[in-house]
Amino acid sequence: MEAELNRNGKLNVKMNSTSIRLEFGRSQTFSSISMARFPLLSQWVYGLFGYTNIGNWARSKVLIKILNQIELGEMKQILDLGCGRGEFATMIAEGVPQAHVTALDIRLHTVARLNRVIKHMGLNNLSTFLGRLEQVPPMRKFDFIYSVDVFEHILEEEMPFAAAYERLKPGGYLLVKMPSKHQLTIMPSSWFSEHEDWLKEEHIGQVYELDDLEKRFKSEGFEPVYSAYADGFWARLAWEIAYLAKKGGKVTQLLSLPFCKALVMIDQLFPVRKKGNTIQVIGRKPFDQ
Repeated sequence: MEAELNRNGKLNVKMNSTSIRLEFGRSQTFSSISMARFPLLSQWVYGLFGYTNIGNWARSKVLIKILNQIELGEMKQILDLGCGRGEFATMIAEGVPQAHVTALDIRLHTVARLNRVIKHMGLNNLSTFLGRLEQVPPMRKFDFIYSVDVFEHILEEEMPFAAAYERLKPGGYLLVKMPSKHQLTIMPSSWFSEHEDWLKEEHIGQVYELDDLEKRFKSEGFEPVYSAYADGFWARLAWEIAYLAKKGGKVTQLLSLPFCKALVMIDQLFPVRKKGNTIQVIGRKPFDQ
């Protein structure tokens, strides 16, 4: 794959003929604790409404759009840095069966649950690692490391850029997707006070705008090859409606899903160029390292 950043901040990629199909959400009925309790009902709900968490669903749309610009078919070793439920890891493992995907997380219960999901889905090319990236043996090298909405939970000085650089093969890629420092809100912020309190406690590393994150990549030795905002007005509106609908109960949440998903798809049709609620940068480790 050949890639370079053009004047508009887009990644120019010379693709080969390999076609990768990424389908998000198939693991939800196994990975969600509440859905796993009622498997038959959950499968019916999933069949009717699809994936039910609008925030994660919107994340998947942004991630897939970015991944479609990278030749995943050439990747042999991939690391999900801060995998959570592992829904992105299972998606990539299914879509790229020739690669081995390692899903890393620091929480024992999260990794244990993902191991059960892996067994249930029969994904032989997906394994887990319990611990921090710095604990992965340096001799293990990856073609691609990605992290989706994780770095904002880490103090700026503790973000594992150096550890990722060390564990990438020369020419390997690091993708970081995270919320931007300044967020667009549409409805009155007082309606989301509980969430705002959670953000103040949890998002200790939400300190970058897009230019800042690019500069951090460069300072850590990476060559930025992709840089973009995402999640604009329509995606934010979808999240706010879904948040309020969830407070009204499960039925209200489900009934709001089609409308909220439509708003996310509208947001996808109008790329955010100057400002958005999320930022994403892909950096490449130089080949001479």
